[in-house]
Amino acid sequence: MPAIIFENINPRDKRTEGEEKLLNVLKYSHRFDGWTVFEQPHIDSIKPDFILLNPEKGVIIIEVKDWNLNLDIYESGGYIKGTDGRLHKKDPVEQVETYKNCILKSDLNDSEDFVSKNNDYYGYIETVVYFHGPSKEKALEFCTNNTYTKIWTDDDIDKINDTNKTLNKTQYTWALTVKESKYNKDNMLENMVSQLIKNLQCEDYNYERKAPFKLVGEQLELAKLKQNSIRRWGGVAGAGKSLVLAEKAARALKKDYRVLILTYNITLRHYLKDLCSQQFGAVNRSKLKDNLSVLYFHQFLKIVAASYCIKLPYNELDTYNKDCDFTQEWIKSIEDVMELNPLKEELKYDYILIDEGQDFRGDWIRFLKKFYTQKGELFIVYDKSQDIYEHGIWIEDSEQIKNIGFRGRPGYLKYSYRLPPEMIEKIGLVRKELCIDEEKILSPKSNSGQISLFGNMEYKINLFNIEWINSNIDSKEDKLNRIDLKIKELLKDNKLEDITILTTNENTGVDIVEFFINEGLKVSHVYDMNKNQDQDKRRNEKWKFRGGTGRLKVCSYHSYKGWQTPNIILVLDSYGSQNIVDIRKNVNNAIFISMSRVKANAATGQYSFTCFNYLPEYKFLEKVF
Repeated sequence: MPAIIFENINPRDKRTEGEEKLLNVLKYSHRFDGWTVFEQPHIDSIKPDFILLNPEKGVIIIEVKDWNLNLDIYESGGYIKGTDGRLHKKDPVEQVETYKNCILKSDLNDSEDFVSKNNDYYGYIETVVYFHGPSKEKALEFCTNNTYTKIWTDDDIDKINDTNKTLNKTQYTWALTVKESKYNKDNMLENMVSQLIKNLQCEDYNYERKAPFKLVGEQLELAKLKQNSIRRWGGVAGAGKSLVLAEKAARALKKDYRVLILTYNITLRHYLKDLCSQQFGAVNRSKLKDNLSVLYFHQFLKIVAASYCIKLPYNELDTYNKDCDFTQEWIKSIEDVMELNPLKEELKYDYILIDEGQDFRGDWIRFLKKFYTQKGELFIVYDKSQDIYEHGIWIEDSEQIKNIGFRGRPGYLKYSYRLPPEMIEKIGLVRKELCIDEEKILSPKSNSGQISLFGNMEYKINLFNIEWINSNIDSKEDKLNRIDLKIKELLKDNKLEDITILTTNENTGVDIVEFFINEGLKVSHVYDMNKNQDQDKRRNEKWKFRGGTGRLKVCSYHSYKGWQTPNIILVLDSYGSQNIVDIRKNVNNAIFISMSRVKANAATGQYSFTCFNYLPEYKFLEKVF
């Protein structure tokens, strides 16, 4: 059976000679019988030239370059001389590898066990750069320091087209040279390919048939679409800031606008994507895939760099503990290239919506304006009480917001529709005891006609439990025993999905995850399970951390900012070697963020908050509870 080809039908994307040649081979060569091919599919603002999929053989991403490498402007090592006379790094290998990372970490998250069951999952997808025109010698000379990506030229395409030729796997990919991939154990490759084809065809876009949330009060006005508007809007925890963004995105998408939603945290991205899907509803859902991108900020920078085929300086994972502002270096590298090249169509957005805006910086927003078409809105929501990354309340500083385009004072949502009244009261009492002076969270008055975003039932005394439990025994066994008993108690009236354990200590988090996995429970988490605090391993787990998986969630309080669940368990214990000021600040943040993540169960109205406290200096808070 010939390959199934999904061609790009956008008339603005003219095929190059190389793309045309490769497409014809994919269409007519029997070597690709049984394959499915997507031409320039849209995946979160990236557009690989070709993605090839076969459930028994594998997945190949191909980037095509019609570059005349014989010209003097091309130099060994991936450098191109620009019109400014300077050498610019152009790395098509980095480009196609970035596309691979985006696909692995975005579109495969629906297969909840895919990554967790496959330590070698990175090998499921192979990458190729095809140079149309130059010799193999010139292509290899240009692409130095390449380990995994295959480099093809016209001779390779001709050999692939001839089915009588035997292909070498080291040059032509494993997927094209084997009858069945070694990765297809337990049908994992087949399941992955099926998931990818579904996502690339926009069949469902993670849609669970839940009714969209109804907006209330000031949220309704705020969600309306505006033309050529740049605004910032603050709000207390539970005011519905994320919901407003999702509703605004849904309305814009239905009017065929292009929408970019940005966050600072990787984990929050998954929640927002699902919320947009829910608010959009069941009609014309292909617009979600075609015109919506939900990314964390540094992922967006990587995608922009990949679209311009440039390699960014520094590695964000290598610079956490170094005196280097890699973000500014990345932005500068991108801006240098953008000055010499037109903005690509796939990077133009009518609506740029930013959640948890206090985590961003003024310079980042000024940079993002380069991608804003001014047809819609650049809209930022924030909560100044959750500045845990110490970026300062830049968004209310007259100096830091210069040349962004804000007008007047920021708006503010002061009523919390998600937080139950009892939690709002307890947060106020805790803040008073800790001498924290922050904007007061208000409950909507019962006669205002406004109802909870998550149900309109009356809260009853037997439907909630808020407790603070001090312990004199700071041991692993004590923590695990207490949590285990609490989980068993909660599971009498809750699903595992409705419970989240938040930690202040990564080692404690790892111990909790190991314990419950050994108990046979499915767990999502954000830790390096080797207790080495490896940023890369943490990040891989964050990519998999999402709602709707039926798992117990165990998370640092940092990564749970913006989320919500009916039952929160906070384990408050040692921070290690930090000065007393930093410890106090982190503990205060952990307590507030944990308490403010509670929501009532939509079906039952039930909720709970439990803190197991192992810090002697915080025992006094027990009296508040």
